[in-house]
Amino acid sequence: MKTWLLRTSALIAVALLGACGGGGGGVFFPIVGLPVPGSGSGATTVTLTGNATFDSVPNTTGGLNYGAIAAKPVRGAVVEILDANAAVLASTATDGSGAYSVSVPANTTVSVRVKAQMLQGGSAASWDVSVRDNTQGDALYSMDSGSFSTGSAALTRNVHAPSGWNGSSYASARVAGPFAVLDAVYATQAKVLSVAPSTAFPPLRVFWSVNNVPASGNTALGQIGTTFFTNSTAAGATRAIYVLGKENVDTDEYDSSVVAHEWGHYYQSAFSRDDSPGGGHSLTDLLDRRVAFSEGWGNAWSGIALARSNYTDSVGASQAVGSNLDLSAGAASPAGWYREASIQSILWNLNSQVGFKPIHDALTGASFKSGVAVTSIHPFSVAFNAAAPGSASALNTLLSGQSIAVPNDPFAGNETNNGGVAVALPMYTSVAVGGGATQACVTNQADAGGAGNKLGSYAYLRFTAPAQRNYAIALSVTGGTPGTDPDFVVYQGRRVGQGLSIVAGSESGSVSLSQGEAVIVVNDFKNVSTNTCFNVTIN
Repeated sequence: MKTWLLRTSALIAVALLGACGGGGGGVFFPIVGLPVPGSGSGATTVTLTGNATFDSVPNTTGGLNYGAIAAKPVRGAVVEILDANAAVLASTATDGSGAYSVSVPANTTVSVRVKAQMLQGGSAASWDVSVRDNTQGDALYSMDSGSFSTGSAALTRNVHAPSGWNGSSYASARVAGPFAVLDAVYATQAKVLSVAPSTAFPPLRVFWSVNNVPASGNTALGQIGTTFFTNSTAAGATRAIYVLGKENVDTDEYDSSVVAHEWGHYYQSAFSRDDSPGGGHSLTDLLDRRVAFSEGWGNAWSGIALARSNYTDSVGASQAVGSNLDLSAGAASPAGWYREASIQSILWNLNSQVGFKPIHDALTGASFKSGVAVTSIHPFSVAFNAAAPGSASALNTLLSGQSIAVPNDPFAGNETNNGGVAVALPMYTSVAVGGGATQACVTNQADAGGAGNKLGSYAYLRFTAPAQRNYAIALSVTGGTPGTDPDFVVYQGRRVGQGLSIVAGSESGSVSLSQGEAVIVVNDFKNVSTNTCFNVTIN
């Protein structure tokens, strides 16, 4: 979820294929596989080259600067050469400079199509990223040149995506929008490939539309709520990022920090681990440890991937205002493991000092990815110091600077900073299987808005399963706190079980566990009190 800062040259053909209705900022075509290039039986061929570019609108301080629009290359995108009947004659991809080159039949009427898609197969580095319109049947964006004859000699045909901005508004199709989004994803992938060149990226769909608004409801109507990442568990579902695009309200296609932030969550899902329950958050919030780490990582990653020290997000009339965050600065008091600003500053500064490779190794290594402790800065720090012991002092100094204990183990039993929320410590409470009830307390003290994801909203317990079998877990409210709805989730390196019924005052369930350590996370779904305690039993 995007971070809320202090505010919550060729003719481009305009057509719509494979979808119905009005424009979505570009030209739509149904996605197809890359065909084998062909030039017909015995046909003489010529070499067709060109460059694909898009209008980039910079955002360096918070609002979009339309006075500094510049053409940037469309990097890594699928290029198809079509005949007069729209059959694909050849295909290739643009390089890092937006250039393409392909052999095509001579003396043939053709057009050039550039898709808002990056596609590479193979046994080594691979990816499939597409930018689509969720309000037009998930149609794939692309741009076309006009028709032209290939003639009998080598020729050049450039294709450019205009922004549609006329100086005061978007007066024509926003063809550049999806290519701006694709460019941010290209940059994020390139950063990972710089330290792990054989990375196979799981498929990603990015949904952007001029109709996407910050209102929740039906995503097919553009009611996406905010720019966000999702990893649906539904059959056939693909990891996806939804991006805002409503003019004069909130557009994010040129807010590369925001797009890169969401891709950071994709990275966690694809290569690392993210136990965050999600929910609303801001830089001033005291957050649950999992939320703080996830959102702090997303912010830091945007700067790491885009090689910039600030995070910007435009909003409002003419996209002229917005937020500008210094990623290096850290949190205002209180700083700590529960502040996303603390986490982002640690990770961004760590990258500046030691590079991304040890951070990547720690995030993707087994001790963090499959460890018992839930995702937070503490298990990351243990994993990092083990993966890069020569850089441990750099991280430890950054932790101390944000009032975070250098952890003695992933569970951080030596942490003393509770952020003024007493029940936030200890980080984990031990509970014995078959040993009677253990008390776990939660609070809404740091959660005035009732989001249920703040510091103290959850209590964490750890235990050892003596054998592989089913374990009965039960919660019951103590002290007579009315209106509670206790829930629990169990982790063993991943989420393995839960109890999420709506029974008032109690919760129970059976969870199959392997032999070894496990963590149970407890909360009150109703979040009704500054002091709600539950008796927890495991048998």
